[in-house]
Amino acid sequence: MLKKRTAVFVVLCAAALTVVGWALDWGVSVSADYVHEIRKNIEVFGLIYQEISRKYVDPVDPDKFMKAGINGMLGTLDPYTVLIEKEDNAQLQIITHGKYGGLGMSISVRDGWATVIEQPYEGTPALKAGMREGDRIIEVDGVSTKDMNVEEVASRLRGEVGTAVDLKIMREGEPEPLVFHLIRAEITIHDVTYSGIIRDGIGYVKLSRFSKNAGYEVNQAVRDLKAQGLKALILDLRNNPGGLLEAAVEVAENFTKKGEAIVSTKGRVEGSDKAYRSGKDPVLGNLPLVVLVNGLSASASEIVAGAIQDLDRGVIMGETTYGKGLVQTVVSLTRDSALKITTAKYYVPSGRCIQKEQPHPDEQADLLASAAEGEDLTGVRLEAESSKSSEKTAKASPEVFHTKNGREVYGGGGIKPDIETPSHKLNRFESTLRRKAMTFNFALTYASKHPTIKERDFKVDDNVVASFREFLRDKKFTYTSQSELQLAELKKTAESEGYLADLQPSLTTLEQALQHEKDDDFTKSQNFIRQELEREIAGKLFGSKAQVEVTFDDDPAIKKALEILQSADAYNAVLSREEVKPQTSRN
Repeated sequence: MLKKRTAVFVVLCAAALTVVGWALDWGVSVSADYVHEIRKNIEVFGLIYQEISRKYVDPVDPDKFMKAGINGMLGTLDPYTVLIEKEDNAQLQIITHGKYGGLGMSISVRDGWATVIEQPYEGTPALKAGMREGDRIIEVDGVSTKDMNVEEVASRLRGEVGTAVDLKIMREGEPEPLVFHLIRAEITIHDVTYSGIIRDGIGYVKLSRFSKNAGYEVNQAVRDLKAQGLKALILDLRNNPGGLLEAAVEVAENFTKKGEAIVSTKGRVEGSDKAYRSGKDPVLGNLPLVVLVNGLSASASEIVAGAIQDLDRGVIMGETTYGKGLVQTVVSLTRDSALKITTAKYYVPSGRCIQKEQPHPDEQADLLASAAEGEDLTGVRLEAESSKSSEKTAKASPEVFHTKNGREVYGGGGIKPDIETPSHKLNRFESTLRRKAMTFNFALTYASKHPTIKERDFKVDDNVVASFREFLRDKKFTYTSQSELQLAELKKTAESEGYLADLQPSLTTLEQALQHEKDDDFTKSQNFIRQELEREIAGKLFGSKAQVEVTFDDDPAIKKALEILQSADAYNAVLSREEVKPQTSRN
């Protein structure tokens, strides 16, 4: 332990002696006084660490103590400058290289167990071995996965190509656990999770992330659709948290003219000021384009959407994007750790900065929390950009910018859509259904009892909805409404102030009224329930492609995109020279 503390202190002192070298290497112009302050403060930091570790009244965990200091320093900056440790570093390598050693499954935690949430990828060890969506992984190499988080299970499933892993799983309809002996293989990340023609030559491409292969996959998807008679395209970037800058540029190149600006970066470090332009002719040509975005479209997604909007290359539709416009550079520290540090900001062609000053979530995964089935690659969210809280609040910017056609757009962060299509906001009943995976679990049971249903005959009718309601009763599904939470807080306050006894009759009447309203929540949310059941059951019975396709008729953004793309006048009117005041569609 003493050796470990001493080693850390020596490293800190050595760091103090090399500050000048860092400044020179990074091309940052700093004064001698600035260097002196850095050197002095690092020395003080090391001395405090040493003295606390040696003399504090209770034993101090040196690793936790040091990490607290590091996180404290980084917490004064932005939410994206973070220490990347072993598991996070592995995730970063996956998105950077576009592949990993593993089994080829997406997992999430359901009822405390790691569960396969969609059919394993084509050609992977998991699919070849016969694993299925809904399989509950209860052991990995003899170790129970009960109450493990997604990252812990993912790290056990991944490994060197050619190595073996033993899984024990529980499957709906099977009385005893099944055992699988799998050999890990090289799994290539697929960023395009769906592509196809919706109708009348209008194609749809869903891009879920921006890893190394994103540009190539979009290119191939568009080529395939053109071979099928593509006349216009919908590019769906909703819930896409971003990824690599280079991947964003390569995706945008599929739609923008050769030589056109896509994005630029500006920073303090020498070499951080760069301009990125399209280096090839667009595979889509001049065909009409709609890009779908929402509040969980971030980073690379915003680069693509911003470039498309500023170049008047297509119509942006949906909701204002997240506003993540900071560039990170990864600096290796040790074998298992690195520092992801913000070194520049993104600017789209009009000159707007993407970055939005706003409160940020406490957990890295929160960026995708409301994305349906957001887990990717054995459940690891590869580029959920936000990990720390921030006290900054959103600030409106009056600065005006102009698109290629002269349309006015505004700064302030994020990309505001040309046509706004608000998404359905879940109430507490609906969000609890999702969080507890009730429709997912019902769909597993339903699919196991109806394996011979043909896709053309599938429909979520009143009988299926009634069966689901009975399923909720059997599972003793409960939730707390927002009104109940507020009533509980009122009772707590009344009790602390001595009023509870006097108010109890009125509170009892209110509780009864709230329970009556709760009993009706199922009926009020029937449209949501039908859509969720349709999506989940289609996925279990007919595969991931069908799971996407059944959403087309009920998705307001897709319905509006089809409407715009089927009318040349409507499409061109959006891109004409006028101020971008988001239209609102509530189809």
